[in-house]
Amino acid sequence: MVSPLHNSGQAELRDDKVIAPFGELAIKPDIRPDLLFRLSARLQTTLDLSQLLEIFCKEIQHSVLIDGLSYRVRDRDIHISMGRSSTHSVTYDLNTRNDRIGELSFYRASRFREYELANLEGLLSTLVYPLRNALHYREALDASFRDPLTGAGNRVALDRTLDREVELAHRHEMALSILMLDLDHFKNINDRYGHHTGDQVLRETVGAITDSIRQTDICFRYGGEEFLILLSNANQDDALVVAERIRRAVALVSVSYLDQVIHPAASIGCASLTFTDSRQSLVHRADLALYTAKGLGRNRVVGEAILVSCPVEQSELDAMENNTTEPDVQAN
Repeated sequence: MVSPLHNSGQAELRDDKVIAPFGELAIKPDIRPDLLFRLSARLQTTLDLSQLLEIFCKEIQHSVLIDGLSYRVRDRDIHISMGRSSTHSVTYDLNTRNDRIGELSFYRASRFREYELANLEGLLSTLVYPLRNALHYREALDASFRDPLTGAGNRVALDRTLDREVELAHRHEMALSILMLDLDHFKNINDRYGHHTGDQVLRETVGAITDSIRQTDICFRYGGEEFLILLSNANQDDALVVAERIRRAVALVSVSYLDQVIHPAASIGCASLTFTDSRQSLVHRADLALYTAKGLGRNRVVGEAILVSCPVEQSELDAMENNTTEPDVQAN
């Protein structure tokens, strides 16, 4: 279903004028059959949202001139724009029987005429189902790169993303840092309170991490109770500040078990990209910093400067791993 929301004199005004649905327009669409056929065929060639909208934007110019378009799905944080916005706009709410496809806005300098709106709506009928399929594909793709328990990126996503970010940082001589975070004594939480409670601690931890970083930063589940946080355009000093913010946020996490409240703690190691680093060497240095944080007593942040000045022997790390100190637990 294609429902126009407005045809406004100002692009930012959503309710300037409500237009009748397609079936109630006085003028019916007048679109060349060859255009509809070509458009329908081309829209079947991709499942990429941006490519799909680019094809649609280019092809409809043969029937309705526009300066740009904007597509938004609010509950999925999707917003794609192309061309330019202008004084006048018309916005359509796109739906099928079972799916809300999103809002699609068209912009141009002059007001849309009724016959152009009729043509737009006729053309939109060819877009709705390809757009729905592209959304479903994107959703499946996103799921394949996410840890199903916590919603953080998984190892497949980490490997692809970190390779790309290291390459870009080297090429453009940009700062890049990573944090390796491990929940202290997480095994004790699982053993004492059960895996269901442990899973909840992991989910709440990812929430605390996500709330503590920028939208451009990414949290990945590295394995078990260990997470890697990728900080783009961040040097060592930036990384230490973010890491301490995350450590404090994790300490504020509270998970209830019967009459007790569990507060986890985290050790974090920081590493920043050097001009000789590969993905593997960067992760290795962050791992060393993490192990040093554990060796120095856990529940702390360690950067590479501390790592150099306070080396920790493997025997010390093993001894710390055998430490039976419990996470903070409070009675309700």
